[in-house]
Amino acid sequence: MLIAIDIGNSKIKVGIFEDYSKNNIKTISFDSDIKDINSIPKSITEYIATLDKDINIMGCIISSVVPDLNDEIILQMNDKLNLTPIFVDSSSIPEIKFNYEPVSDLGADRIADCTAVNYLYPKNLFKIVVDFGTATVFEVISKKGDFLGGSIFPGLEVASKALSDNASLLENIDLKNLSANNKVIGNSTDESLKSSLFWGYISLTEGIISRIINELKVQKKDVFVIGTGGFANLIDNHTSIFDKIEPNLTLEGLRLIYKLNHDR
Repeated sequence: MLIAIDIGNSKIKVGIFEDYSKNNIKTISFDSDIKDINSIPKSITEYIATLDKDINIMGCIISSVVPDLNDEIILQMNDKLNLTPIFVDSSSIPEIKFNYEPVSDLGADRIADCTAVNYLYPKNLFKIVVDFGTATVFEVISKKGDFLGGSIFPGLEVASKALSDNASLLENIDLKNLSANNKVIGNSTDESLKSSLFWGYISLTEGIISRIINELKVQKKDVFVIGTGGFANLIDNHTSIFDKIEPNLTLEGLRLIYKLNHDR
């Protein structure tokens, strides 16, 4: 069994793979804070107990964009599961060239995403990943599999909170209520805010992908577009820009990085 952990700014997502060579995944999500880190080993142990068979946990691999939480997760995995986690960086996957300066600034989740799309999707196409998390992140991967760069925007929740925190007459929007029923031309403050978040982020997604394709000097048929992250399905329901939605893309990338290094 392999434990893969993606530590983001607002969420921690755990993937449990009974066989690290296959994508048979069980996922558990937590808020991103110390208290929830303490409960991760307990949740893993409880899941293993439901399997009713002997399980050997062979490893733990982590992508983290919150360095302040790293020591605590190391402590918890060591104390509770007798595991020493492997943390992903650009040296974890030497097969891929990362066109980023300095490469140490590149988030481990983006490295995992790049690995996943390289090994799971067509090799003769450019790939664009759009990750809808705390930030909305665009990642561009060449036909050869190299990471070319991308764009980073505030995520839906961050944008909504920024508006409500900095404008006294604006209330925070319940993002669960966003849908195609929200008019572009809002007739109230609430409708206008929902319009900006819902249709604005759909237009952002379509527009940036279009500009990336133009900058690459290729056609849409030469590009495979993958959506991931918490709001990917919401956006996908109202645009045809995506070829695939993969909610566990980062965890799949972590699994593949572990497999590639284990099998060398």
